[in-house]
Amino acid sequence: MYLDEEILHFSKQIIDYSNALGSIYVEEYQRFLKNEYADLSTKQQLTLELLRTKTRTINELADYFSISSSAASQLISKLEQLGYVKREINPHNRREIIVDFAQKGHEYHKNIEKIQLHLIQKYYAKLPKEDLKTLLSLYEKLYTIAKETP
Repeated sequence: MYLDEEILHFSKQIIDYSNALGSIYVEEYQRFLKNEYADLSTKQQLTLELLRTKTRTINELADYFSISSSAASQLISKLEQLGYVKREINPHNRREIIVDFAQKGHEYHKNIEKIQLHLIQKYYAKLPKEDLKTLLSLYEKLYTIAKETP
């Protein structure tokens, strides 16, 4: 497949900037949290991020990470032992286990919200609203393409 040279050039620059911004954000998160969540693996942190938007079933988590339900259950067991999550039987489908935040998970969520507010104030709030709308629109389009492309 032929790619236009300008598209290739711009795309590489976008990826480079995106990666650089990601590094800055990771540094901000680490500085802000001060090793408070050092006991969490990357996969455990991603699991908590998924739970910030909504409760999930063990099978949903297994699908997200492309692991077996048994491996997902082990992942949740560790987070449960650490006090971040709890499991409940789905009252609408008793064969499903729903994973939700426990007390430490709610604290994690509050701290992440504080970090996001910090990032918004430090970086995003310095952009004009129209630029933010454009950036959001572009991210939404790119996300849609990524989700629809096998």
